[in-house]
Amino acid sequence: MSGSNGAAARQIPVNLFTRSDKYAIPQSTYFIPADWRRFQLSELINKVLGHGAESGLAPVPFDFVVDGEVLRGSLDAWVKKNRGDDEETAINVEYLQSVLPPSEVGRWEQDDWVSGLSLARPGHLLVSSYLSNVQVTSLSSSSPLYTLPLPTSLGATSTAWVSPPSVASDILVAAGGVDRAVHVFSLPSLDPDVAASEGATAREVYTLMGHTGPISSVAAAPDGAVLSASWDGLLHLYALPSSEPNEHQVPAEPTSYLPGQKKRRKLEGDAPRVIEGLTDAGVGEGGWRRVPDVVFRGHHGRVGAGIFDREDPARVWSAGWDGSVRGWDAESGAGVVVRQGPSDKALLCLDQFAQTATLAAGSMDRTVTLWDTRQATSLIAATFNLASPVPSIACHPTSPFTFAAATYAGNVQIWDVRSPKHALFSVKRTPKDGERTETKNGKSLGERLLAVAWDGEVLAAGGEDGEVGTWRARGE
Repeated sequence: MSGSNGAAARQIPVNLFTRSDKYAIPQSTYFIPADWRRFQLSELINKVLGHGAESGLAPVPFDFVVDGEVLRGSLDAWVKKNRGDDEETAINVEYLQSVLPPSEVGRWEQDDWVSGLSLARPGHLLVSSYLSNVQVTSLSSSSPLYTLPLPTSLGATSTAWVSPPSVASDILVAAGGVDRAVHVFSLPSLDPDVAASEGATAREVYTLMGHTGPISSVAAAPDGAVLSASWDGLLHLYALPSSEPNEHQVPAEPTSYLPGQKKRRKLEGDAPRVIEGLTDAGVGEGGWRRVPDVVFRGHHGRVGAGIFDREDPARVWSAGWDGSVRGWDAESGAGVVVRQGPSDKALLCLDQFAQTATLAAGSMDRTVTLWDTRQATSLIAATFNLASPVPSIACHPTSPFTFAAATYAGNVQIWDVRSPKHALFSVKRTPKDGERTETKNGKSLGERLLAVAWDGEVLAAGGEDGEVGTWRARGE
């Protein structure tokens, strides 16, 4: 008898389980031929579920995870590699709906480093760059609907949609700057015909002041409140007024400048704030200057990112370079949760999984860590090892298991928390045959990434090469 026939004749006890109520099968130990692979196991699950030609329900492809690793070969091969001759002990195998590999659908060139991305509004991409502007682009068009210049040449560091998708006119977007301010713009409409009309002008309506260091991230609550995190170690919350004011809350800062600027320009009175910075690009005009309504103090060092809780907007979460993840009361600014990791673990970015209280943070030490905020004493619930630092992370908007991480190595990795040993997929923007190898700003295509966004259907990433790549990626 051949080796393969021998494997087929043997049966291995397997406990099949899933965390998905939709595809759960009766709990039992199944005796499965040793040479079965993913395809045969997937057929078994569908047969038990009743999916097939007889029922009219389309079969669902599944992946299988054993001890944190996706099953790539046969059960027999896994047993020999990990258990030697032990074929009697049951194997715990988790099955999950397969994720299709991402497929590239488009690229958008920028004139400088891409610092922030958002796909929070269906069909539209928000891009901030170190050219000190924010671009609003339809995913079905190659040219931006709006280009929004910041009133500084120092660069935009992050961006976010402020108005919810239900708002169709006077849409607010925010951008954080190296100039220590958050700039909030109003867009007349996202309709291409309206945006192209002569009277449709986007403008900055608010300039949110108070930080003493560059802005590291901006986020918005469903009610339109804006949260900023900064290198000054603080987070600020701004409750925007329902109607546009007619006076500033704080005077201009004509004598306070960041180091490294070419020249200083003294401003008189309340003239529009203009800062001439590191480049000679054109700048816009500032909006009504406002001070924060709530200040969050507690981090020791720079704050990498701040977000609103997905389920409870009255809760704010932050990750800092001091290695801690902190929870805050959005009304009082009081710290209510502190999760202190290693102090040398600088956390650069933060996001939250859907349907759970679990947070995902990317760090300089080339890891992504999960933090279970429901456990009073837990610190890091899981760690995923990557090949380079992780400056940006995006959890799937509906799945509680998958996330995308942008890396300094220039690739985007999609992970499933149920398979922590290896990423499901890794994609990178590389030149195809006959394509250019350099971008507009003279960088090589595929250099380090700084931002990633994921709406559950489209994945976007950009960075130092000044190009935004997009992929179809469901990741359920």
